[in-house]
Amino acid sequence: MENSRQRRGSNHNGKMQKGAFYLPPEILCEILSRLPVKYILRCRSVCKEWCRLTLGPQFINLQLSRANHQLPQLILKPDYKGDLQSLLLLDTEGCNINKIPFKKMACTSKRLNCLRLMCSCDGLLCIAADYVIQPVIILNPITRERVILPSPKRRAYVVSHQIGFHLDPSSGKYKVVREYRNMNSLNRDEGSSFEIITLGDNSWRKLSAPPVPIEYSLGAAVYWNGAFHWKIQERNDKSGDNCILGFNISDEKFYTISCHVRFGSSEYDLLVLGGCLSLVEHDVHLMRIWKVTGTKDEGFSLSFHCTYDTCVRWNKYLHYSVICQTNADSFLLKVSREDGENNANHWFVQFFPGKALYSYLDIPGLPSRFRGVYFKPSFVSPKAA
Repeated sequence: MENSRQRRGSNHNGKMQKGAFYLPPEILCEILSRLPVKYILRCRSVCKEWCRLTLGPQFINLQLSRANHQLPQLILKPDYKGDLQSLLLLDTEGCNINKIPFKKMACTSKRLNCLRLMCSCDGLLCIAADYVIQPVIILNPITRERVILPSPKRRAYVVSHQIGFHLDPSSGKYKVVREYRNMNSLNRDEGSSFEIITLGDNSWRKLSAPPVPIEYSLGAAVYWNGAFHWKIQERNDKSGDNCILGFNISDEKFYTISCHVRFGSSEYDLLVLGGCLSLVEHDVHLMRIWKVTGTKDEGFSLSFHCTYDTCVRWNKYLHYSVICQTNADSFLLKVSREDGENNANHWFVQFFPGKALYSYLDIPGLPSRFRGVYFKPSFVSPKAA
């Protein structure tokens, strides 16, 4: 009995660890990497060994690989009302919110309400302003680490500013691509300009602008199949056909995907559904979905996929955007109701098109108005990226 107790209480060097079991570091990594990030942070205070272990690259990569196989969470920024100096991490499955105080991150002199969540990748957020091209911040809101990208040597104010941020699979480095528009002295639109920077570089590089402009109303670029994508409409195309602009982040070349679809006055979203780049049209009570098929070498095309009846007559005062397809039978929607005087209320619902049913998500602490992006919590450092 005594020998059994001694075996349980001794470590791999034969030394006693009173009241503890020894586990090899690789086993501890396997166990701890399966925990939610808030519990991993608590585990760091248990002992120096656990803290050192969870700060190591082996653990960080393992935890990230597990996060990539889980349903993404959302990170939200309240708009206009409520706490404008915090970010909110939303678990849509558990319908709970964790507040992340922004003031503790010491990002920049600009307040959070002056900045917008552009996009995220591997637990890193890209934050910037809509009408100012600096600062651009890469931030891990879990670890509070941040990098402010170099400032350009040109006028700071623009009429629109959009950013894509992702890992280049060919080089293993993170790249940031931005599109912005300037007005000349005659108050005429100069069209879109594109720049790119690799994290760790000292300056932005200008990209050859494609022959078509991006719509003013776009948000961040959508990443799919090794490239950023934007929905665009050719200026001189009188037919009104829409197309998609792509930018491969490895060879840094632009291309277009012709849609041959006329949406008229309908609103539509560009997003990834079921692993495919998709266009979702909102036509009054109908939701129509097109999906991009093909390869880079053979060319891409847009094919009609399906139509759903939402059983609601959406309009400019009551409208929705598709956040994601949660499974084969349902979509997560963000619903917006406006009163025509710049006042709005936002909420989330699950839409089940096969049953024509909606399920309201009762989320305590959800602000009345917000913006959000997909987010997978991780411990990746923007400084080491």
